[in-house]
Amino acid sequence: MSIFARSPHIITIAETGQTGSKIELFLWNGTGSAPADPQYTLSKLIPATNNLKTEYNVSPYVREYITFNTRQQPYNGFAASQTTQYVNVKVKRYKLASGTYTLLDTTDYKGYDGFGYYEEGFNPSLSYDILHDQGTFNYYYDGLSASVFADRRGGFIMVKTATSYKAKYTNLVSGATFTQTLTNNALIDVLRVYPSYYSRGNTLEILDDIDSVIWTGNFKPNENCKYDAVLCDFVNKYGCWQRTWFYAASNNTLNVESQEYNLMQTATSGYNLIEGQRQVFNNNGKKSIKVNTDWVDESYNELLRQIMLSEKIIINNYPAKLNSKSTELFKSINTKMINYTLEFEFAFDVINSVV
Repeated sequence: MSIFARSPHIITIAETGQTGSKIELFLWNGTGSAPADPQYTLSKLIPATNNLKTEYNVSPYVREYITFNTRQQPYNGFAASQTTQYVNVKVKRYKLASGTYTLLDTTDYKGYDGFGYYEEGFNPSLSYDILHDQGTFNYYYDGLSASVFADRRGGFIMVKTATSYKAKYTNLVSGATFTQTLTNNALIDVLRVYPSYYSRGNTLEILDDIDSVIWTGNFKPNENCKYDAVLCDFVNKYGCWQRTWFYAASNNTLNVESQEYNLMQTATSGYNLIEGQRQVFNNNGKKSIKVNTDWVDESYNELLRQIMLSEKIIINNYPAKLNSKSTELFKSINTKMINYTLEFEFAFDVINSVV
C-alpha cells in the first residue's frame, strides 16, 4: 500500500464502545526493519457518544522523512532506488475503552512525496507501485553513446516489486526483446530504454509473477532536433524523478538586481567626476530560460500538468523553479498543432552567495 504525502492520508478509527483512539507511527528509510519505538504517537477522544469516528492525517509526518538531494543516473543496470526518496511506514491502530488501549491492527505502507488529484478522491493509491504514467514518451537521441553523458540517458521508472517481477523490452523497429528479472520485494529504478535499443526505442512492459502485463510504456527517440534540447528532470505526481526534454527553440535571460545609496563626495568643490553621486552594492543576478515543447498532441497535457505542480525541478542539471504559473491546456479538437512555452528560473544566484 502507498501513501502520497502531498495529499492528506487519513487513518480512521471508529470502533463500537470506544471512548478514544490512538495511532503509533513508525517511519524509517532504507531496507532495514522498523524502529523499536514509534516516531510519533497521536491520540484523540471521540467527539461525542453518537459520533465515534476519530481521524488522523499522517502525511505531514511522512514528508519529513523524504528528501531529493540526489538523483540516480542508471544507464546499463537496474539499481536500487535511493532510500532517501521514499519512506517505510508502519501504522498501529488502537482503540481506547474503559481506560485501556487495545491494538486493532498493524499496516505497512511505502510513503512517497507524491499527490493525488481531487477527482481521484480519498486516500489516492496505486494498484501497483509503479511511479510513472503509462503512455508514449520521447527522449533525446543525438547518435552518441548514452554512457558518455548523463543527459543522454533515457531516464527510469521506479517500481516496487513483488515476487518474480520482470522488465520486458521490445525494440520498436526490429521487434527483438530483452527481459530482465527484477529483485524481489524491493524498490528498483528500471531503465525506460534498454541500452542496446537506444537508437530505435522500445516498449517497456512490467510483468508480474505469472507474466501478466501490469504496466506499459512506449519510449521513442527524437533525433531531428534543430535546436539544442533542454533536459528537464522533475519529481512527478507519484513522488519519483521523471525525465523529459524540450526540443524547440530556447532563450536564456540574465536579470540583475542590486541596491544603491547616495554617495557622499570626498570633496564638494573640485569633486572627482569619476566618483559619481550614487553607489551600487549587493549586485547579483538570476538566470532564466524560456523553452518550447515543439509540436505535441493532447496527451502531453498530463505531463505538463505534473511539471507545473512539481516542487523539485532540474533543468540541464541545475536546480530551477517554474516561473510560468498558468497555461491553457489545449485540446486537439481546438488545434491540431500544440506548442507550449514555459519559463524556468534557475534556483541560485549567478555570483556565489552560499554561506
